[in-house]
Amino acid sequence: MRWTPGAAGIAVLALNVVLSGCAGSGGGGGGGQPATPSCKSQVPGNPISYKTNIQPIYDRSCALSGCHIPPVLNQGLDMSASRSYKDTVGANAVEVPRLKRVKKGDPDNSYLFQKIVGAPGIAGVEMPQGCPGAPLNGAQCLTPDEIDAIRTWILECAPNN
Repeated sequence: MRWTPGAAGIAVLALNVVLSGCAGSGGGGGGGQPATPSCKSQVPGNPISYKTNIQPIYDRSCALSGCHIPPVLNQGLDMSASRSYKDTVGANAVEVPRLKRVKKGDPDNSYLFQKIVGAPGIAGVEMPQGCPGAPLNGAQCLTPDEIDAIRTWILECAPNN
């Protein structure tokens, strides 16, 4: 007696054909490597610039005496212009080590972004400390536009531009 596929067998065969067509076409994921994020400019022709858009936010709100510049580096984080990119992008968060401070392409799973929006599950307090309200150490609370700029920059894969 010869086996012939019924409707269920044909469905399984079709599914296997579709899934095998995806093999090898992704951006990573094989060989134990994390998948490469699919990032693209959120502002066509005018991407967010780390140097001109993001670092000035850090300078006003984070890279202040008693916060995140030497000699005091809360959570080991230096937000000065010469170190902030290296200390944030791809670096593990101290308070929640399973998260990156900035995870390229993924603001919702970037601990720095969680801290500035006061997301549930953060350790400690929302940053800058005292915001919303009266921030400490002369910091300025971030405006909605500044928060959106950081989110957009992360979605664009957090380039060092």
